[in-house]
Amino acid sequence: MSLRCLLAPFKSAQSRRPLNGMSAVALAVALGLATPQAAWSAGAAAKAAPKPPAPMRLPAHVEPQAYTLHLDVDPAQPKFSGEVQIDLKIRPAPVSRLEAATLRLHAKDLAIRAVWLEVGAKRWVGKVLPVDAERVDLRFAQAIPPGPVRLGLAFVGTQQEQDVYGLFRQKDGPGADSGWMSFTQFQAVGARMAFPLLDEPGWKVPWSLSLTVPQRLQAFANTAARSEEDLGNGRKRVSFETTPPLPSYLLAFAVGHFDVRDGGKTDSGVPMRYITPRGRADEARFAAEHGPAIVKRLEDFFGMAHPYAKIDSLAIPVTLEFSAMEHPGLITYGANFLLATPAEQTPSFERYHISTAAHELAHQWFGNLVTPRWWDDLWLNESFASWLGDRVTAEVMPDWGWETATQIARAKGMKADRLVSARRIYQPVLTDEDMGNLWDAITYEKGQSVLAMFEGWMGSDRFQAGVRRYMQRHAWGHASSDDFFAALAVDAPGMPAAVRTFTHQAGIPRLQVSLQCDNGPPRLHLVQSRLLPLGSPGAPAQALWQIPVRVRTPAGESRLLMGTAQAELPLPDSHCPAWVQANADGVGYYRPVYAGQMLNMLAHAPEASAGEVLALLHDAMGLHDAGDLSSAQALALATIHARHPRHEVVEAVIDLLLHLRPLIGAAQKDRYAQAWHTAFGELAHSLGWLPRADDNTFTRQVRRRLLPAMAVQGQDTRLQDQARQAALAWLRDPAAVPASMRAAVLKTAAATASDADAPALHQALMQALLAAPPAPVREDLVRALAAFGQPELVQRSLALLLDRRVDIRESLDLMLKGLAEETASRRAALEFVGARHAELARLMARDEPAALPGYFQSGCSADEARGIEQAFSKRAKAYLGGQVALDRALENVRLCTAWQAHHGAPW
Repeated sequence: MSLRCLLAPFKSAQSRRPLNGMSAVALAVALGLATPQAAWSAGAAAKAAPKPPAPMRLPAHVEPQAYTLHLDVDPAQPKFSGEVQIDLKIRPAPVSRLEAATLRLHAKDLAIRAVWLEVGAKRWVGKVLPVDAERVDLRFAQAIPPGPVRLGLAFVGTQQEQDVYGLFRQKDGPGADSGWMSFTQFQAVGARMAFPLLDEPGWKVPWSLSLTVPQRLQAFANTAARSEEDLGNGRKRVSFETTPPLPSYLLAFAVGHFDVRDGGKTDSGVPMRYITPRGRADEARFAAEHGPAIVKRLEDFFGMAHPYAKIDSLAIPVTLEFSAMEHPGLITYGANFLLATPAEQTPSFERYHISTAAHELAHQWFGNLVTPRWWDDLWLNESFASWLGDRVTAEVMPDWGWETATQIARAKGMKADRLVSARRIYQPVLTDEDMGNLWDAITYEKGQSVLAMFEGWMGSDRFQAGVRRYMQRHAWGHASSDDFFAALAVDAPGMPAAVRTFTHQAGIPRLQVSLQCDNGPPRLHLVQSRLLPLGSPGAPAQALWQIPVRVRTPAGESRLLMGTAQAELPLPDSHCPAWVQANADGVGYYRPVYAGQMLNMLAHAPEASAGEVLALLHDAMGLHDAGDLSSAQALALATIHARHPRHEVVEAVIDLLLHLRPLIGAAQKDRYAQAWHTAFGELAHSLGWLPRADDNTFTRQVRRRLLPAMAVQGQDTRLQDQARQAALAWLRDPAAVPASMRAAVLKTAAATASDADAPALHQALMQALLAAPPAPVREDLVRALAAFGQPELVQRSLALLLDRRVDIRESLDLMLKGLAEETASRRAALEFVGARHAELARLMARDEPAALPGYFQSGCSADEARGIEQAFSKRAKAYLGGQVALDRALENVRLCTAWQAHHGAPW
């Protein structure tokens, strides 16, 4: 169904009484609705009058039907004001007289100046009563009758500056002349920081938005501007077309000085544009070249045209905890995921942009056209967009080898899922605290892996047919994961029950595999249980999955949907097979544990695909964690696959060798370095630090990962000297080292600098950072400054986190991740964060300190666990998701301690 047809029922929203150009406060005063005594601040009132937690969900008998929203936004001013009118439908409900006279809404950090309700021809004035930091009650003198009413509110708020959430403002870099710009990020519940509303995803309604902004600025939103009105005094009112039905978290707008690059049209005629901070439109060249091809492949997959009238992609200078957001008509990206100068258009940038754009554009159908009824089903939106986005990336860029993205996602999901504290994919959201734990590797990577596994089981054609069926049934409405399963079940009746065994319980299936060749035809004996790492605080659970086991042997494939604790699977071979691949294509979300010589035989099998080898190497790390694989076996697998022709496999071997590093004591360092040289010495020296004209995907990707590892872990003095000379050359002339290798060169030079040379190099890198270079350069400099190991320099680097000349939103994640790579600097960072926590928190976004414990989860001793607990135990609960992050960090450190004690040194 076309957008034009779907807008017809909502034309009435455009004919409502227009708001004039005055501010919301002035309007309220003019109406006699606002007095100093009547004004109410959501944040202040909640703090002044704490109450027991309110129910998370709003009363179901009050339903929004449409919004008319006007905001007065000047990016140069911290404050904004507005008025919102909400058409409501009041349903009969068994409520008390007091409840019948009350409307509960969401509002956070807003000063509500006036409240009124239009009931027929009458207008009632209401008063505001605090509920908590997220919700308010609007009380009227009499019961509100069932039927249609219109609620109006006038309010004032503050644009966020540290948060990238709600309505916030930023400049494009540290320069004072770049000009303020205002943006929005409402997922999950940021809209309530911009205006009062009923802020739940299950209410999907049309929005009529208008903005009063400075005349010299531009304004963009989900829909095209319908009109602009000059209000005088250097101000204008921009009114936008009414949107098709949207939940509040998908509403978006931006105000500021922008450039617009035309991206042409899709094959279905949808215009594409790229909206950038002024002077940066040329940096959207790569994005504009590939955008239409991504949309074309998505339209082909869904069998329907792009559902919205336009595709604008807008760059936000700095984002936190997200790279992009899928708002219909106005997709927002962190600038480093959308924009690049020719010099900064590295292979990494290209890969990040295409995969991110494919994910966000996939959401235009799966997530926007069909939205979730409640946050329980966020996983389905995100995991599907990740799965389909990776598929489309592989089609758009066939030379990248992106088809192995499924195995890489599987490894990330399993790393999170091995913990006893891991949540399940389908996680009921019952409290505000639950919202702090949804955007993680379980939602994205595990969910994506489970979808890929069942697509492999069903076959791509039947899976695609189920997806199309789901979209057609629920277009422009809501749906749940049960609805999605029901659409798949038409062609695969057993799928819903099988998938739920993976979405409704946490953990990784451990599949013991034994080859039986005596007393009959060849067969496998299979036993399933939950995989738990060494030292896990949980007892072995009696978990049971319906595992879609796909096995490949030289004679072909065998399949079994294994729903019992033990099973036997006949093989197609007439004789005992030379090898058995118990996870065909490497997409199964389970870890096979091979009996006897089966692993060694499989490791040498020439027929293994890149995906199967990747899964094998990732499983080696997980099984080594669980004590099912010895260090000698892990090293043997690394040696066998180090010369694989695919860069993904070589990078997995690098990860496997790094995985063993915490086991290496002082006496083993030389043996460990020799293992690196045995695996990669010849390859590393043939690559060299600087790109060459004949580079292919393999050399480009492996060079940036392998050379720093060889120089540091392999103690390769030749590579160390080359990195140091290249870093000094870059400091003299930034063109001496291309952007693709800048981080690797600078970080390696810092990590391997002698005690005599390190202070001067640190000072030079610090000066380069404070000279305010472009964002990608700043990020690479922070990475390098975090790599020094000398105690005094570690402290100087840490001090940058409190230096107002450096944006902590750019520096904190890179600095703490870098320092966490070495035991000594990790401990210094923990002590610093513990001692300066209050100062850091004041500079960070509101709930960002919740993530701080996670930076130290690579610790591997009881002392480090105690240090983490001491630093955060009294602070974690102050932030959404903080306690869960602390619990997971402590579990990781304690698991590493037990793992280290079990395995000892590998030599």
